[in-house]
Amino acid sequence: MNTSLPAILNSFPKEWKGTTFNNANLLGRETFSKNLKTLIDSKGGNITTEDLVDLGNAEDYLRVSSNISCVLEHTLASKLGYNISQVFTFSSSTMPIVAVLLTSPTPVHLYLNNNKAPFTSEQIDTLKMLGCQFEIHDSAPEAHPNDTVLSLGNAQGNVETFDRSVVDGSIETNTLYIHNSNKIKSSDILVIRKRMSTPLTTPAAEAQLQAIAGVPVTADTKSASEASLNDFYGHLQTLSGTKVDSSSYPVCFTAGLPAISSLWLSLIGNGGADILMASTAYGGSSQLTDLLTDRSSILHKHTFDITGKNDISVSIRKALDALAADPSSLMPITVLFVEIPTNPDMKVPDIAELSAMLANYEKTTNKEVVVLVDCTFAPGSKVLQQIEAAAPNLNSLAFISLSKSVSGGFTTGGTLVAGPSSGSAALLEKVRATATMLDTTAKNDQLLILADNHSGVEERCASAYQVACQVGEVLKQSVKTHCNNYDMDLAFPTPEQAAKGFTSSTFSFNLPSVQSGSEKVNEGLAQVFVDLLVVHPEFKPCVSFGQNNTLVYATVPATSTQGAIKEEHKAKQAVGGVQLVRLSFPPSCDVDAVSKIIEAS
Repeated sequence: MNTSLPAILNSFPKEWKGTTFNNANLLGRETFSKNLKTLIDSKGGNITTEDLVDLGNAEDYLRVSSNISCVLEHTLASKLGYNISQVFTFSSSTMPIVAVLLTSPTPVHLYLNNNKAPFTSEQIDTLKMLGCQFEIHDSAPEAHPNDTVLSLGNAQGNVETFDRSVVDGSIETNTLYIHNSNKIKSSDILVIRKRMSTPLTTPAAEAQLQAIAGVPVTADTKSASEASLNDFYGHLQTLSGTKVDSSSYPVCFTAGLPAISSLWLSLIGNGGADILMASTAYGGSSQLTDLLTDRSSILHKHTFDITGKNDISVSIRKALDALAADPSSLMPITVLFVEIPTNPDMKVPDIAELSAMLANYEKTTNKEVVVLVDCTFAPGSKVLQQIEAAAPNLNSLAFISLSKSVSGGFTTGGTLVAGPSSGSAALLEKVRATATMLDTTAKNDQLLILADNHSGVEERCASAYQVACQVGEVLKQSVKTHCNNYDMDLAFPTPEQAAKGFTSSTFSFNLPSVQSGSEKVNEGLAQVFVDLLVVHPEFKPCVSFGQNNTLVYATVPATSTQGAIKEEHKAKQAVGGVQLVRLSFPPSCDVDAVSKIIEAS
């Protein structure tokens, strides 16, 4: 492996260093690793960029896995004669521990092995509220045949020195090694990593590979200046609609879901919460919430239905009224978690009406209310300002996945921004402490990219919205022309909503069903349409949006972004048996070429 590693490092394809990857034929980590081994065995040190491109992609999004993190995990696994399923890198020093604690069916014995304790007594109490059963031992590992033994790296930092008959898993340099796959299940660890953390970031993984290969370490050597970071944090506050306040700067994370995870854990530490969210919210947010509510008796999930013709404000009001009918059953805090615009329906509630109903709910139930707005599709909407204007005392947080428009798609990241109330700021500080415990705050390489790319996001979003508007009209007219005058709806913010800042670069739609087609034909129609689009270089089969390039991203949400939600909820997004297609547009592209491809498809 070491003889081929310099060649691999010199030949990384450009796309491998991105955040989203072609999802037409995903391999998974294990198949990717197997193919990489075959390539190394056959070509040794003569591996080219074309060879690596031909390997395909392990996953479609860096938060799940990147090809570069897989190369590192393959390399580390090979040194021990392990399968890649036994090695997981994390962009966190503590999440490898938490992943084992959350998934182990037996009590865990964590041996520090002369290392510093990773958690305070208060943090341990919070983890135990999630059902984690563990003891921490300040000594070398000892056998516990009926339990799970986890050890931090020894003084020499060499995983090969552990007695694997005693130690079921060990952690070295942000990496979890699974020595006993009967005690620690790799499939469970993967779910925790992709929902609460990320693999090692690409620059960090590349730097570690360079060190292993014995070549000069050129990756991950720079950091953003304090001044540029302050400018970035202030800009996030301005985008979200609250004043620049250095005493309550936003908390930034390695990805969006770790931000939500830290918030939910903070609320558990505060005594619990009822979380109200759309039944068809982003699948990652839904699965993460389910993961934690299943483990905590004081975190409850409730849903409202925004599918089809359902009015979002009416649906939220009904759900709030149902909760308010029995205030004695409620936790101390109620969180309304709402995407504005929603994904993939692109619905936008009236903010004044929404704020008023939440203020009334708070008064009626005597419970603290927090409105958490996911404004990733419209990061410059200044939604916190709109909420404050309608309900000045309402606690509010803005959530933005920085992996999208703010970074231009050049890194992953997530952020929480506090609204103007003192309660909002206090909650954000608890989140900051939780994120520090989980070590899921954004890393130096991510902050550098974000500091370099956040400027101009308002203009990029406005331009992408205009591109979406133009292509959307072409699409609707094409369907009308070729499908018996069918008037197809676009799930897209109205001009009035866009004027209030909700300028999404994305729209979704249900193509008309094939009247003579079978149920199977109509079920597959959305994917067939996407497949016809993505053979053209102007399109990319991809789950993301907010890209600062010239490509149109195409996906079927039911099998991608909403893949983790219940089938019964996904079924409600279909019309005539045809699922939604989602197209996401860049700030500039060849609109004529894109329009012609859409019409031809």
